[in-house]
Amino acid sequence: SLVSEQRYVKILANQGHAPLDGKVYSFYIEKNQDQNPETPVWIPLVSQICLADRGGNKALLQNRWTSMLTARLFCGDENNHLSYTELLDVAVLEDTEWQNTTIYTLFKNEYNLRAVCVYKMSDILHVFRSNEFTSATDPFSSPRPGECVQNSQALSPVLLRFMGSRPVLKAWVTPAQNPLLFSHHHYTHLQVDRVESSNSENGYHDVLLMSLDSGKVHKILDQNGKPFIIAEYEPFKTRTHISSMLLDSTTKKLFVSSSSEVIQIDLRNCSMYGNQCQPCVMARDPYCIWDWTECSHNNRSLKQDVNYENEFICEKGMKNPDLNPTAISNSVPCAAFVFADDYTLSKRHTPSIVSEDSIFYLKCPMESQHASYAWYHQGIKRECDLIEHDCILLFPKISPKQEGVYECIASENGYNWTVVEKYVLISSGTDTRTSHVVLTCFLFL
Repeated sequence: SLVSEQRYVKILANQGHAPLDGKVYSFYIEKNQDQNPETPVWIPLVSQICLADRGGNKALLQNRWTSMLTARLFCGDENNHLSYTELLDVAVLEDTEWQNTTIYTLFKNEYNLRAVCVYKMSDILHVFRSNEFTSATDPFSSPRPGECVQNSQALSPVLLRFMGSRPVLKAWVTPAQNPLLFSHHHYTHLQVDRVESSNSENGYHDVLLMSLDSGKVHKILDQNGKPFIIAEYEPFKTRTHISSMLLDSTTKKLFVSSSSEVIQIDLRNCSMYGNQCQPCVMARDPYCIWDWTECSHNNRSLKQDVNYENEFICEKGMKNPDLNPTAISNSVPCAAFVFADDYTLSKRHTPSIVSEDSIFYLKCPMESQHASYAWYHQGIKRECDLIEHDCILLFPKISPKQEGVYECIASENGYNWTVVEKYVLISSGTDTRTSHVVLTCFLFL
C-alpha cells in the first residue's frame, strides 16, 4: 500500500538479552489519508522492527522490513474528549530493565494547545504482543507477525504478504497517567531528567526541560501528573528560535542551540534563587536545597522536599540554626505573619526622602510566578500594579500621612514572607510614624 507523508521524531534501540531479542522502536507521525475535515491531520504512531530483520526473499519484500508492526499512540483526556495528535518531540528515561523505561512525548492539537503524555515501555510491549490487527486476518501460529526469526528471507509467502500490508495493531498505546496540559505556552522541544529524592514515593523526581517558541526554556516539575513551573531561563539575548536541545544527565547541563550559537544551562545553578531561604525552598527545585547558609545544589545528605513545600523550614531554621532539615518534615503552619512597628524597622533602613505632593513609587521584584504580591503600610494591605516582573505601588501625590515603613509581602500556598522593606520619609511632613503590630503564630507538629 502507498505510504503517506511521514515525519520521524525519535528512534530507540534495545539489544535485549538474547540474540533475537533486539528491536528498534520509531516514534513518528503520518499524514492522515482520510479527507474528512473532522479527522486529525496527523496520526501519531510507534513501530517495532527486529534488529535481525534481513528483509524478504527476491519474490516478496526484498530489501523491505518483514517484522515491522505499527500501533497508534493516544494522547489526551477521553473523559473531556480532548486529543492531541501532532507529535513534536520525544524524551526517554531508560531503565536497566527495558520494560521499565519511561517515555515522555510532547504533542499539540488543532487548537495549537500543548500536552505531555507519559508512556511506559511495558505498555508498548504489551500492545505489540497482542497479535490482533485492524485488518481482518486468520491468526498466525508460529512465527507470529513481528516475531524475530533467524532468517527472515525464509518466512512463508502468506506471512510476507501480510507484513507487506503494513499491519496496524487493533489496540492503541495509552498513557500511564493523565496528560500534563499546557494552555498558555507554545512548547517546541522536550528533554527530561530524573533527580534522586528521599522524599518521593518512588525515590526520584522527573524534571521536564521545555523550550518555547520565544526562545526561552522552562524547568518544570512533574509532580504526580501535575506540572509545576520551577524556573524560566532566557539563554539568548534576543528572541530566538531554538532549533534543538541536548541534555547531559551526568553533569546536569542542558545545551540549547539556535541557528548561530549554542548555550549551556547549568541545571544545578541554585544561586539564581538568591541567598534567602524562602525563595530557595518555595521554588521546589529538586536540584537545590537550603543548607542553612545558602541555596546550594542537592546532595545525598540533604534533599529538597518538593511535594510538601516545606517552606516553614525557614522559620524553624531561624529559631534553631542547628536543626537538621530531615527533622522538620512534619511542620504545619498557623496562617499569619508579623509586621514590626515602624520605628523598629526605620532603624534598619536608610529612609527614602520624598518631597510632599510629589509623584513617587515603590518597586518589589516578583521572584515567583506562583506567589501573589502586595504592599503593607501600618498593617493595611495596599494592592499594587503588576508591571512586567515588578509589583509597583504608585503615589500620584504623596502626603505626610503616607510616611512610614512599607513591606512587600509575597504569599504562596498559605505562607508569607517579606521580599522588600522600604522606609519612606516625607521631607516637609511631621513625624507620623506609628506602631502597629500584627501577632502571628506557627503550630509545629
